[in-house]
Amino acid sequence: MNAIRVDLTDEDELMENRNFVLAQKLAKEYCKKLRKEGAISITQMGSSLRKDEFMGNSDLDLLVVYEKPVKKNIKIEYNEIEVNILRRGKNQLVKLLIEGNPVDLIALKFGKVLFDKGTLKNLRNKNFKPTKQTIKKWMHTASFNLMSASHNYSLPACICCYFKSLHHAARDFSRAIILKEKGELIDGDKHIIKELKFLCPDLIEKYGLILEGRKNFEKFEQKCVETVYIKRNELGRYLLAAEDFARRAFGIALNMKLPKVNKLISYLKEKYEIYHFHGFSLSPERKELLIGLILKDDEVKISQYDLEKERFI
Repeated sequence: MNAIRVDLTDEDELMENRNFVLAQKLAKEYCKKLRKEGAISITQMGSSLRKDEFMGNSDLDLLVVYEKPVKKNIKIEYNEIEVNILRRGKNQLVKLLIEGNPVDLIALKFGKVLFDKGTLKNLRNKNFKPTKQTIKKWMHTASFNLMSASHNYSLPACICCYFKSLHHAARDFSRAIILKEKGELIDGDKHIIKELKFLCPDLIEKYGLILEGRKNFEKFEQKCVETVYIKRNELGRYLLAAEDFARRAFGIALNMKLPKVNKLISYLKEKYEIYHFHGFSLSPERKELLIGLILKDDEVKISQYDLEKERFI
C-alpha cells in the first residue's frame, strides 16, 4: 500500500499540534482507501486519539478487520508520522481477543470506530477480558523496547527512537503492573499515571521524566557514550528511570528479582578489564539478562545472568 498524500491548510498549520491534525486527516483518508479494499471494520487507537498525548514522533495506529484471513501488517512512513495498519481476519481477531492479545483488547475497549459493518459492535458486547497472556505480552514488548533503548544509549543511531523506546517500555511495564495488581486494562499516559499514584507512587516522577525526554528529544546530542556504567548523565538518567519500571514489573508481575545492571557490571568489573558498556537484552520468557561489554582489547563480551538462579552462568 502506497502512502497517501494529505495537504494541510494554513489554518491547520497554526494549530498547537500540527501532527495531530495530520494524523486525523490521514485516518480519514486511509479509512476510505481500506473500505474500498474490502475492510469490514476499521478502528483508530492509541495516542492519535488524544491530542494532549500525541507527540511529534507519535504513530497513527489502525486495526483493520477483513472477512477472510490476512497474513501481514503494513507500516508506512509519512513525513514524521508512522502509520501502522494492523490487519486481522474476523476469525483471527476473535482468537486473539480470547487469548488476551493486548493490542486487540485495547482497540476493542478504547478504540475509535471509523467504520464497521457490525463486527466490532457484536464483539464489544461479548466483554472479552485480559488473561495471563496479556501480561506476558506486555512484559515482552516492554523488555524489547528497553533493550533497544540500551543499545541506542551506548551507540546512538536515533535519539528519537531512544526516547520512544523508553516511553513504550515504561508504559507497558506499568500496564503489566496495573493489570496484575488491579485486573484492569489501561490505555493512555494520564490513566497510567493516575493508577501509579496508588500502586507505585515513586515511579510517577520517573514516568514524567521519560515523557519529557520524548517530547524534547531534539535537544539531545547524538554521540557515542563510552562509559563502564550507565551514567546518570544527559541520556543515562532516562535509561536508569526506565530500568526502575522493569525491576518493579518483574517483581510484581512475574515474582522475579531483577538486579540493577550497574550492580552487575560492578561484579563483572572485578573479572574483566572493561572499556565500556554496550547495551543489554532482557528476556522474561528465558528468564535471563544479557549484558554486552567492550573489553580493553576491543573484545566483545556477552555475560548471561540467570534471573531464576540469581547468578551469572
